Amino acid sequence: MTSEERVRMNELCARIQEETDYNKFVKTLHEMAELIERKEQRRFQDQPKFVWNRTKPWKSMSARAGKVLPSLNSQAGRVEISIPAAEDLFREIRLENVFNTVDGNAVALTSGAQLTITVEAEIAGTVPTKP
Repeated sequence: MTSEERVRMNELCARIQEETDYNKFVKTLHEMAELIERKEQRRFQDQPKFVWNRTKPWKSMSARAGKVLPSLNSQAGRVEISIPAAEDLFREIRLENVFNTVDGNAVALTSGAQLTITVEAEIAGTVPTKP
């Protein structure tokens, strides 16, 4: 970070610790996220983007890794994932069994692994729901 960004980050951290108004708290968090994103863009372009702040409509649900299926032409194979919140006919999906850690390392799921599936939507593809 630049020296100005470092000073601003320290100010934001102090404000976050003391803030009691939720709207001001969220605004301060967003400003801090922008500072972190600028550093990430300058220093870590070759790494996967770390997502800790959602800016799109989203939904998360629990899931579980089922069968791990070997593949003839891929080292990782495929994994069957069960999503209990989905409708009966759409409850299982199969994906290539390659996932990334926060450090960017490749890992594979084991049978029975607990998962959280998060679906994000583009804002343009959403409409408000009735309360």
